Amino acid sequence: MIKISLFSFGMFIKANKASGILCFIFEILARIVGVVDFLIIAKIIDVVVKILQNNSSIELVVPYLIFLVGFNFIASCIRRTRNYYRNKSSQYFSFYSDVFLYEYYKTLGVPVMEDPDKNNIITRGMNEIGQLPNLFFTFVGVIADVINVVIAGIAIFYFMPKLLLVAIIWMVINNIPEIFFVKEMYQYGFNNTEARRLNNRVIGYILGKVNLIELSIHNSAEYLKKKFLSFIEVYLTGWLKIRKKAYVWRTGFSLFNIFVYFWMMLNIIGKIVKDKLSIGRLYFYISMIERFEDNLDGLFADITALYEMALKIDDTYKFFNLKPSFEDGKIELKEFKNPPEIVCEHVNFKYPNTERLIFKDLNLRIKAGEKLAIVGVNGAGKTTLIKLLLRFYQTTDGDILINNQNIDDLMIKTYYRNVGTLFQDFGEYQALTAGENIYLGDTSKDKNDKKIREAAKKADADDFINLYTNKYEQILSEAFKGGIRPSTDQWQRIAISRLFYRNPWLVIFDEPTASIDAEAEYKIFNNIYEFFNNKTVIIISHRFSTVRNADRIILIDEGHIVEEGSHDELIKLDGKYAKAFRLQAEGYEIKS
Repeated sequence: MIKISLFSFGMFIKANKASGILCFIFEILARIVGVVDFLIIAKIIDVVVKILQNNSSIELVVPYLIFLVGFNFIASCIRRTRNYYRNKSSQYFSFYSDVFLYEYYKTLGVPVMEDPDKNNIITRGMNEIGQLPNLFFTFVGVIADVINVVIAGIAIFYFMPKLLLVAIIWMVINNIPEIFFVKEMYQYGFNNTEARRLNNRVIGYILGKVNLIELSIHNSAEYLKKKFLSFIEVYLTGWLKIRKKAYVWRTGFSLFNIFVYFWMMLNIIGKIVKDKLSIGRLYFYISMIERFEDNLDGLFADITALYEMALKIDDTYKFFNLKPSFEDGKIELKEFKNPPEIVCEHVNFKYPNTERLIFKDLNLRIKAGEKLAIVGVNGAGKTTLIKLLLRFYQTTDGDILINNQNIDDLMIKTYYRNVGTLFQDFGEYQALTAGENIYLGDTSKDKNDKKIREAAKKADADDFINLYTNKYEQILSEAFKGGIRPSTDQWQRIAISRLFYRNPWLVIFDEPTASIDAEAEYKIFNNIYEFFNNKTVIIISHRFSTVRNADRIILIDEGHIVEEGSHDELIKLDGKYAKAFRLQAEGYEIKS
């Protein structure tokens, strides 16, 4: 619990160091100033009694009243300052928490993200990071409660030592069950993480606009709703069972509290009568006893809440302590001046937690400046090869060399600045303009509007962008005022424009034109081959019209390169490639 509390403290401070530290200081001050207030009022009561007894001038109490007013003004300023820094720090954290998540998330690597157990930690960690400010303030509250309890405890010990001991034992016994119930509730939620994640995805299908159209037409949404409600019924039954048990225990302890409180008040009254205390001291000690009880009760409540939040935020802590899939390399790769050569030497690979080898002794040399196309049936290993070339995964055995340097030895950030990729599942940045969507291809330099338009022309996107109301300044979502929604075809061309704008030395396409008609695809790929003429280009595609102009085509089957050569050479070979080409040509009326 302390470990998690200190973690949340550090994260909260990290968002804005100065505000976070001042927030902590004023949070403590605001919670302890009340003790001084009690002392001043106690003194004023004694002075007023003295005035009444001696028929003295009321002027005797004026200095104390002035002091009280002055102190209350200071206390008010402290509380207002506390609120200011609390709001400021919370606001900073609410924005920066997503940045913290991103900065760490990007270091983990694909294998970590695809591991079910670690994915659960990531999901819970991301969901619960918003609780960190609450844990921070609760942690500060615990510190303030301890200070208040110590101050009030010293006063009570001086007044009646045994009362202090009874009050402590009472509060400890009263709060022990709470800790057990908090842990049981957390464990119940923890055990159901996978089920909740799965069923949240199910209900998300209904809420998604694209899915909703299909589900409405097929009248399938009701099934998904019933599936979700069925889970909710089972989940809430278990949840309520724990809550009811806690309610019974708390009710029983409330009766115990009544008897203890009666005994304490009886002893307090006896002590007051016996020692004939002044009214001011009477007020002060009663206030201290009430303050001690309130703060001790608050301390245990805060500790219980802290324990509960720490259990939840434990996954956020675990998230920020997840180890990357593999260590980054140490060699800083300089920016390429020429297209790179890529060599795969005796590569074996299997996915984590599996036994089947996707590649076994794969050897492949991609020449500098070569246009290589990779074809094969689904599941043959095409995309897996791309994942290895991008070091999403490391080889099980063997080496991948980039310009004779092992890819595992390279600092991944410096490698990626030389690479451009376009996958079938590309990014649609709907809250950005058309121009910004293209500019994301290379944000390392200032935005170049001329270069953006040229890239769009190469991807056959300039014409439809210029039809938009705001042209390249058009927001690409109807969810925002004045925005529009591009078609799937248009989105794909914008994504291709992004790669033209980046203009990297190593270009990788994985089914880049799946949503584009054959005529547009032919035009775009002519531009790709021309534009990236002096670059190393790797293309995965099922359309032979896309790959036939490549310098070399390799056909992968069950993780092995079974055929390779130019389009004409493979047609003459009359193997698997030629057979697949002829089948597709019949549909597209392509001539070999």
